Amino acid sequence: MWKPGKPDLYENNGGTVLAISGKDFVVIGGDTRLSSGCAILSRTQTKMCPLSKQMVVAAAGCWCDAVSLTNLLKVKQQGYDSQHHKVMSVESMAQMLSVVQYQRRHLPYNVSPILGGIDQDGQGAVFSYDCIGHFYRESSRVEGTAVGLLQPVLDNQIGYTKKDLLDEASDEQPTLTKKRALAIAKDAFITAAQSDVFTGDSVIINIITKDSIKSKTATHKCSPAASRGSASTATGSTATSPARRITSSEAFNMCINN
Repeated sequence: MWKPGKPDLYENNGGTVLAISGKDFVVIGGDTRLSSGCAILSRTQTKMCPLSKQMVVAAAGCWCDAVSLTNLLKVKQQGYDSQHHKVMSVESMAQMLSVVQYQRRHLPYNVSPILGGIDQDGQGAVFSYDCIGHFYRESSRVEGTAVGLLQPVLDNQIGYTKKDLLDEASDEQPTLTKKRALAIAKDAFITAAQSDVFTGDSVIINIITKDSIKSKTATHKCSPAASRGSASTATGSTATSPARRITSSEAFNMCINN
C-alpha cells in the first residue's frame, strides 16, 4: 500500500489499444500518446509490438512495464524459434504471455496487453489479459484509459446486439469484413480522442492476415484540448509515426480534435 513520502511503484501512462478479430484477419491498433498526470511525455510512441508476421501484442498502462514485458516475450520467442526451428503459434504465445505475467503475480506488470494474430486454423484470434495472467479469447477487446467508453461500442457493433444490424430474413449475424472492422477501429479512436485526454496524437493500426502484416499509420493534427483536466496539450503539431512501425505501402490520414 502506498504511503506518503514513499515513491509510487506504478504509473499509468495512459493510452488506448484495441483489437478486432474476423474470419481470417485481425485488426489491432493503438494510439501514440504517453502521459504522466497532465503532462504529455511523448506523442510518437507506438504501443504495438510485432512478435512475428502472424501476431502482434499491444499494451497500454505503465510504459516501462510494457517495454519490459514485450522485450521478454521477444527473447522467449527467439529461444523457441532456435530450439524448435519453427515460428511459435499465437495459441502458444497466448499461454506463454499468461505464464510470464503469473510469474510476476506478487509484483505484477501494470499493463493491459492484447495479443492478436492468426491461429493454426487460419482464423483471427484476440486474447485479453488481466494483470496476473488470466486470459480469454474474444472477438473484440479494448484496453487502456478509454476502455469504459469504447468496449460497449465494440460489443454493440461487433457482437451485433443491435437488432437492425442483423439480417431480418435469416436472423443471422452478417459477416465482419476487414473494411468494416477497420472503419470501426478508426471511429473508435476518434471517439476516444475526443473524450479522453490520455488518448490522442497518432494511431497505428496493423491488419494481420494469413500472408503478412500490413501497418497503416494515421497522422493526426491536434488542436488544444477541450476536455477538463488537461494541462499540457498540442497546438497545431503533427505527430509522426515511430520508427519501429512495420513498413507499409498504404496509409490513411485522420484529424482528431482533442
